[in-house]
Amino acid sequence: MIHRLTEQWHYGGIGVIVVQLHGGPSASVYEALTGWMNEQRRLVWRYRMENDFFYFLQRGKSDEQLDKLVGRALAGLRERLGRVFSRETLQAPSTGRALAGFAIGHALAYPSGIGRSAEATIYYAVKEAQHAVMRQQIREEAAAAVFEPAAAAEAEAYAESPNASVRESGKPAGMRARAGGPSPFPIGELAKSIPTFHPNALVSDLARMFETNPHVQGAVIAFEGRPLGLVMKENMNQLLAGQFGLPLYWNRPIAKIMDEEALVVDGSWPVEQVAQMAMARDMSRLYHVVIITQGDKLMGAASVRSILECLTQLRTEEALTANPLTGLPGNAPIQREIQRRIDGRRPLAIVYADLDYFKWYNDCFGFSQGDELIRFLGSVLQQAALTAGGKDDFIGHIGGDDFILLSECSDPERLCRLMIERFNGGVGAYGGGDAPAVTDRSGHPVAQQGVTLSLSLLLWDGEQPVTAAAVSQAAARLKKRAKSISGSAYVSGSVYEEKHLGEGKT
Repeated sequence: MIHRLTEQWHYGGIGVIVVQLHGGPSASVYEALTGWMNEQRRLVWRYRMENDFFYFLQRGKSDEQLDKLVGRALAGLRERLGRVFSRETLQAPSTGRALAGFAIGHALAYPSGIGRSAEATIYYAVKEAQHAVMRQQIREEAAAAVFEPAAAAEAEAYAESPNASVRESGKPAGMRARAGGPSPFPIGELAKSIPTFHPNALVSDLARMFETNPHVQGAVIAFEGRPLGLVMKENMNQLLAGQFGLPLYWNRPIAKIMDEEALVVDGSWPVEQVAQMAMARDMSRLYHVVIITQGDKLMGAASVRSILECLTQLRTEEALTANPLTGLPGNAPIQREIQRRIDGRRPLAIVYADLDYFKWYNDCFGFSQGDELIRFLGSVLQQAALTAGGKDDFIGHIGGDDFILLSECSDPERLCRLMIERFNGGVGAYGGGDAPAVTDRSGHPVAQQGVTLSLSLLLWDGEQPVTAAAVSQAAARLKKRAKSISGSAYVSGSVYEEKHLGEGKT
């Protein structure tokens, strides 16, 4: 590949375009990509890694400038994909298909005048294009977070409507990232040591440190361990390179040139949140390191590159561990999240959701319809959490027809009642009118109208010692009690003692 790309390297470089598809793209999307690709007469190489597509364009000897060539290709690509996705978005409510999406990044690689090899130059261009894709996704997530309050209000009105239909597919618009998202990875895990200077130290001292440590890109200005600002090597060099830079600043205190608006975050904050904040900075600070503190004291710093690479790894792990049927986190992230909540020692409600007579349903209507019913249950939990849950609710899919919801909301019983109400209101759309009598797992007839929902509501005060194993055992105890109640119902109890707190139906 490198040999092919460098054959006409001297004509003006290589343009790299990266396209990432997500959300289960349709055949029409791939057709649009193929159609665009066939139009690119300067396309010299392409390859695919699952849903990531890499395209390399090369300028000919008499062609327009590379930036214009790539810009024209990008405009055509966005127009084609945008048209397809717009059409599918309009059709999504009727097809029940989860909405898909795309992100595009690009970079230009020119022959290096500083001795860098063609392989290295192209490699860095690919990385830059991938980071551009990641930045686009982060901005979209930030926009979704801004939209969330309006979505929550809409969901509240929706829940109160007597004619509300609850047959949903996919994640609701504006849904919190925590509901079905990966567990927060604290930014403190990425903290690396960074040189620290007193605000009265001289600029000349900082310049000498940078000169003797060429791999160091920044330094924190701190007083008694508390960060006050940041100086990046590139910014300092630009300042000193001016006509009067050296005489003006060389023997001045570093505090005179430090950036007092550097991004400072607590080490406990999720890396997803920090990434959004970092990418929301103006262009002049976009690649500045992020200062990380613990209790207002300097903990270290993280580069934008390390943050983006961590996000990529988290999303890869999320995809690998997610339940393929619902896209919600599976057992491994569920266990991590339960332990994280226990370590946080805040009051917690743990809801286990399970379908009654699901085996009978599968036998009557088939596994395909059974899968649809499981997806419906997942959407019921998501919508209920959006309406009556807390801001950091977590929803996981244990497997089969078993789900879990972790919430710190003030009224978890209302949350359970809303789940049952939504489930009972929409489950009828998934069954036929001529279904045979309901039977239990042994095939014995039972006095039941169809599939119902059992909820086990576990309450923990955040103070009594508890383990994830104890949570699982208590859930099994309450689940058995909930299933003994006819119809959809919930049973609440304490995690750490045999105490029946109540039950309810709607």
